[in-house]
Amino acid sequence: KPYILQHQTNMDPNITENDTNKFATKRSIGTLSGIIVSSGMIIGSGIFISPHGVFAAANCSVGITLVIWILGGVVAMLSTLCYCELATSILESGGDYIYLTYAYSPVLGFLLPWMYTFLPCADSILMLTFARYAIEPFFVGSKPPEESIKLLAICLLLLITALNVISTRVAIRLQVAFTWSKYIAIGVVVVASAVFCIRDPAIASHNFSTAFNGPTINGNTALMLTTAFYQVMWSYEGWNSLCYVTEEVENPGKTIPKASVLTVAVVTLAYFIINCAYFLVLSADEMISSKIVALPFALKAMGGASWIVPLAVCLCTAGSYSAGVLTTGRLSYVAARRGHLPQVLGMLHIQSHIPCPALVINCLFVVVLISIGQFDTLIDTFGFVTWTFKALSSLSVLILRKRMTHLKRPYKVPTFIPAFMFILSSTFVVLPLINQPHFLYFYAIFFFAFGLLLYFLFVHNKYVIPGSAQATCTLQKLFQVAPCEWEKT
Repeated sequence: KPYILQHQTNMDPNITENDTNKFATKRSIGTLSGIIVSSGMIIGSGIFISPHGVFAAANCSVGITLVIWILGGVVAMLSTLCYCELATSILESGGDYIYLTYAYSPVLGFLLPWMYTFLPCADSILMLTFARYAIEPFFVGSKPPEESIKLLAICLLLLITALNVISTRVAIRLQVAFTWSKYIAIGVVVVASAVFCIRDPAIASHNFSTAFNGPTINGNTALMLTTAFYQVMWSYEGWNSLCYVTEEVENPGKTIPKASVLTVAVVTLAYFIINCAYFLVLSADEMISSKIVALPFALKAMGGASWIVPLAVCLCTAGSYSAGVLTTGRLSYVAARRGHLPQVLGMLHIQSHIPCPALVINCLFVVVLISIGQFDTLIDTFGFVTWTFKALSSLSVLILRKRMTHLKRPYKVPTFIPAFMFILSSTFVVLPLINQPHFLYFYAIFFFAFGLLLYFLFVHNKYVIPGSAQATCTLQKLFQVAPCEWEKT
């Protein structure tokens, strides 16, 4: 059996609201830091890359493009309201994993940490994107070696993980620095566009005077608009990040709704403003000609200061990963303490109360994927899976109202909102299967089928690998961790 912590001193007074002697994660995320962490999670490189795809899918209509970005924020807000009810009624970390477990079955909930822990494609993409933008200026006229890109990505990955292992407060301060840097970069883009527009208002005048031009609007089809909307929603991904660290949020009943709603509102405003900034400087042809619209924008509006854009992309990608470690990085920890993953992953450091083994295992699998490097197809393959979980989580709001009537619900979302979000999320699941059917979707089915096999073998049938107890004790001594105290809802 693993070592059990018998005595713990110097406990933080905010570990729990009612029991100051409980060995659990510390509550160190307030409203402001919650906004910073959430917005840092959402704002990634997408705001510099996605506008091209959205504009093209909207049939080069400036007005439709801006409307779609605003509607994306509205949908993110509606989904946020659903998660606010779930997070304030079930005061456990783990996000979708916990909600699916209570609303449906532990088997279904297990599939989420199974995917995020052992196939962290999105994290690997973020690190490689950072490394590519950071290293390309040093290889003018030539393509940087893939080995250099991967090495830099792994170095940053190890640094961010180490800071998160050392202290949650250090990780939050790092996230504060990243997030403010992102907003400063967006501010620079907006100011540059305003200055350019004052000097040469012709492009801005043409773009906005023809924003809802008849030919561009009439040429839009439902399929095109849906494609544009799908790309916008990926740029808003991460609006439910605080739900993964509910047990580390101060007064979660008030902080999570307040921080989450303000985050989505701020990000929606930032996205709308920066897209307007692009249209102040770039013509429709220039928007279409470059997949990364921020590059021609920088060359045209900033001139010699165009290096700011690659720097902004680096800050956004590094900041998004840092926020991911701080939030979704807890998923394997929560799953392990429920017995769904190896026991040592559900333990906390005896001094810092941080789930060090969980963060380390997440880091190792990201390193593996970065080393392999060829996994862009997996992102597309598993994209619809993410929306499947969101659809089920939206529906779980209504299911839990019937199944767990005893729960206190400080906030209750109007019934039509989770119903609408379930239908919309289901649409995002079905559309890729209809529009772009591919045999690679069978890879996702195989991956989850293999996960179910492991679940029934090790969780349901409780099969124990010989020597696992000794390995757990060894890892406990190595990481200086012990089983945490927690209660099921």
